[in-house]
Amino acid sequence: MILSELDRKRRTIVSYSIMELVDMYRNGQIATRDTNQLRVRSIKNYLLENALTNQIYLPPLVANCREGTLTLTEATRLTMIDGTQRIAAFAQLEDSILKALKQDEEKVKQAYKLDSLMKDSSIAVQVFEGLTAAEESQLYLDLNLKGKKVALSKRISFDSRNNLNVITNQVLHTHQDLKTAGVELEKRSINRPANKNLLSLSQLRQVIGIFMTGRVYVNIEEKVSSCSLENSEYITLVHLYFNELFEMFPPERMGDHTQCMLASYPLFVAVALYANDQMENRLFEQRKQLISTRMSKLKAVDWSPANPVWKEFNGTYKGRPSIFQLSNDKHSIKAMVRWLYTL
Repeated sequence: MILSELDRKRRTIVSYSIMELVDMYRNGQIATRDTNQLRVRSIKNYLLENALTNQIYLPPLVANCREGTLTLTEATRLTMIDGTQRIAAFAQLEDSILKALKQDEEKVKQAYKLDSLMKDSSIAVQVFEGLTAAEESQLYLDLNLKGKKVALSKRISFDSRNNLNVITNQVLHTHQDLKTAGVELEKRSINRPANKNLLSLSQLRQVIGIFMTGRVYVNIEEKVSSCSLENSEYITLVHLYFNELFEMFPPERMGDHTQCMLASYPLFVAVALYANDQMENRLFEQRKQLISTRMSKLKAVDWSPANPVWKEFNGTYKGRPSIFQLSNDKHSIKAMVRWLYTL
């Protein structure tokens, strides 16, 4: 939307209680866009997990009301432009609180605290008057597509709530051989063979997620809200894994795809999955022993690109010079994990 056009629209900031918004939503006074239940669930988990510390931060909602109905104090019938998932999360919190009351003591405390917070809290809504449907859609796109997303490196550095980010940050700054091997901080993926960093920051975080969940997830942050071990124990396991890995091949050359196939991310993931297979619920000392045992079986592997075994897996020749690059898909990675078990 052109800024001058938006400036001609009346608008105000209205403070609504959470319960008032829920009542309006249930009574059909708030029209919303389609909800994304995965996103709604993520917001509910965020509210529940941070209730005890009172560290809940929600940006203002953005809505439109019919022309001629806007007052300085209240608008009782709204079309939600930005905030549909938050409204839906508020409306579903009652069920989430009831479920939490049936779980462990920590969840019960969170549930009681969140119930109290929701009854006593308000949220700001920026309300425009008289936007057309086209203007509503354009404003929604502008708000969600043109805002600058916080860089992954900043989220990992400063996010003290998400265990995965905290662990990734600690490993990134404390494992010296990993520093030598190189972690690409700016790009989410690595263009081989030109870039000789072993992993990107995004890839490192995904690999550490394997230690916490036993699987590879695209939206890994949403899968690690509760884990069986302490952060310090996961850090110890990841350090152990990298120590074993760098005994097999020098860290300063591991990211060079012309020298080491572990520079191929699908193979790197396969090794991490193999080392952690069916261990996410085991005790810490058991996991340490199993990781050491499994990694020791890989020390006889020829990791050079010249090893003909790599051609048994899906892949293509790419780059200059042309090198064989393994396919990054679930089927290929599973095949490599099965092969690792035969060693």
